[in-house]
Amino acid sequence: MNEAIFLSITAPLLLAALGYIVALLVRLNRRIRALERRDRLSWLYIRALVDHAYKAGATPIPPPPEGWDDLLD
Repeated sequence: MNEAIFLSITAPLLLAALGYIVALLVRLNRRIRALERRDRLSWLYIRALVDHAYKAGATPIPPPPEGWDDLLD
């Protein structure tokens, strides 16, 4: 009898904790993917700036890649 009461109390708590952990991992995975995308775009932009500095004289610098400014939040 005591085991049934114990299980009826702990099972929902464990399921709630598991749901919270899964939600946290999903959110962190999305954040990591966004940061990796921003990193790739930053490298492309920095490469374009370095190429511009060595090749183009006094022309205006190239604009950042599409969506790069949106990722700075």
